[in-house]
Amino acid sequence: MTRSLVKSRISFATAFLLAGVIYLLLVSGGIFPFAQDDEAKAAVKGVMLFATAFALMWLGIRRSALVPIGLFLYIGLAIGVLALNRSDHLIFAVEKIDGAIVCSAAVALLLSRGYLRFGESELQVAFVAWAFCLLILTVLYKLQFGFFERGVRFFLNGPIVYGWIMGVCSVISFHLWIEKRRLVFLGAFFSFFAALVWTESKGSIMAFVAGFVFYLLSILRRSPKVSIALVVGLLFFYFFLADWLLELISDSRLAAIGRIFSGELSQADDGSVGVRSVLVEKAFQDFQGNPLLGIGLGQFSLDEYIYPHNQHVEIFAELGLFVGLLHVVFVALSFWRATPLNRAVILLFAVGASFSGDASYLRFLYAFCLLGFLPTVARSRHSRNPVLSHE
Repeated sequence: MTRSLVKSRISFATAFLLAGVIYLLLVSGGIFPFAQDDEAKAAVKGVMLFATAFALMWLGIRRSALVPIGLFLYIGLAIGVLALNRSDHLIFAVEKIDGAIVCSAAVALLLSRGYLRFGESELQVAFVAWAFCLLILTVLYKLQFGFFERGVRFFLNGPIVYGWIMGVCSVISFHLWIEKRRLVFLGAFFSFFAALVWTESKGSIMAFVAGFVFYLLSILRRSPKVSIALVVGLLFFYFFLADWLLELISDSRLAAIGRIFSGELSQADDGSVGVRSVLVEKAFQDFQGNPLLGIGLGQFSLDEYIYPHNQHVEIFAELGLFVGLLHVVFVALSFWRATPLNRAVILLFAVGASFSGDASYLRFLYAFCLLGFLPTVARSRHSRNPVLSHE
């Protein structure tokens, strides 16, 4: 075995470990060991605090990254601390601050430093490899406790978060296939997509479709061969597979997706779509009653529900107009600065945030938004092939 091959394998192994820390940071919900009535979750977050600190000490932090990350932390934590004075649910409020602000900054720093240390593609490959290992473990877990039972956890997470991760891994795998032209990544794309459908999470699937379609549109005008192949593939799907697929899902939760767009919601949808519309309407009412400062962080409540299942609306309802507009401007500016791949990921998580999760889940969206402001990104904006670069 040559020395260069040994170095390459060691490099990938360390990138794989870093990808694991990033993956677990995203799914754990934060790094401060606080959690509502869940000691196991608090312990996991404490472990992630140690792992994140160790990874940052090993990778180092560039001074040029301190300004955007520091500004994000200063503004986010200032808003959060001030909001705590108006909250009756301090632990829940702290969880939101931890997830949306602290965890987002940690993930963005690790991603940025990982791109510099290992290269963008290698870290993406490592992340996809890590996610695929978790996919195998999830299949084994579900085979033991209920493969098609949606109430059984998808190993580390519930169906919604797992669906988000499978969706973003599908987009990244497709990007790697376009970049490297290796069939293994196309196989990974279909595997992650199948896992996404397996979750039967309507919001996650619609989020994936939004991000993936945007990525496809961004590369069509730059790669004629890929454009032709995609058009042929879509025509084949439409004429030979679409009817079969619609019939297959007609009696499943996924059939509600078509009813959402047609407006023909049935009584069977009340447990999901119907309830979410009521929660969002209640959040709008809360915002209208307290437009400037909101009702307070963690103060939303309707029966047994403690968040409106729409993170964008939740920001406006609990923190008011100015913080809500700051959220919109931050996401929009990040989207404008990003390359097509990162835009697709931002769009995927922004759409996903419209269907489920409380504000702590903004870590998925904010982490990739922050990448657009870090120095590793600025350099790639001037690369020869903007489709294959990443901010």
